[in-house]
Amino acid sequence: MGAIRFWRRKVKRSSLLRHWHMALLAVLAILMLAPLPLSARLSDETPEIAPESQIQALSPANPFTPLQAANYFFEFQREPINPRAVSDLLPWLSDTEPGPIALDIEGSTAETNRYWADISTIDAGPWQGAILATWQPRIDQDITYSSAYQWLGRLDNGLHVLRVWQNTGGRGYFTHVLVVRFSTDYEYDHRDRKRLVMTRVGQAVLGDRDDRVITLEGNTIVIPPAEHESVPTRLDFSDYGAVDCVGSVGSRWIR
Repeated sequence: MGAIRFWRRKVKRSSLLRHWHMALLAVLAILMLAPLPLSARLSDETPEIAPESQIQALSPANPFTPLQAANYFFEFQREPINPRAVSDLLPWLSDTEPGPIALDIEGSTAETNRYWADISTIDAGPWQGAILATWQPRIDQDITYSSAYQWLGRLDNGLHVLRVWQNTGGRGYFTHVLVVRFSTDYEYDHRDRKRLVMTRVGQAVLGDRDDRVITLEGNTIVIPPAEHESVPTRLDFSDYGAVDCVGSVGSRWIR
């Protein structure tokens, strides 16, 4: 009887150990199959910037929202933002102040009639990597306009910095630094359409064919001195934006 009782206790203990291991394997399987927390954090209304390693790890099957794609890659529907539309945020050469200060990105792509253009990428020279748009303002005239921008990145407060040039058929390639932000809101129509908006925050005029290397330091844009200057120009945008790209006012550019 003693031997029988020992055998029964041994079998019961072995059964408990087996079930404990099965429970542990089940917990590990649940943890491995759980969705990544990054996708939960990337809300459409809070365009926070995840570490670059996490962004690169995302697969094409896990797409970004339009706001996230604009803030991460400066693109819309997997295409670069249209340079012709971007140039609309700059003043005319004959004017001091801008006219339009915001763009509906969906309504300003290169496939629209208003902003139609041939889009390409500059592959050499100081503007290598810039996105180029060329178009004819009038079909009955043999004149070609062009505009291009280099996306220089984001300031710490979320604002985007571009180096932009415009050409209106002549010899001048007028260059600017343009600062913009992205946001989302709703268009009042029968669709109640949610729209991606790019808003002009400010600009600085550089000159004709300016190819100085511009750098970003925190919330400051640093432009090397031109030939007639002795110190770099520093544009401070500390009070013109926030991580959520809501923005505020009150800062002045400093030199």
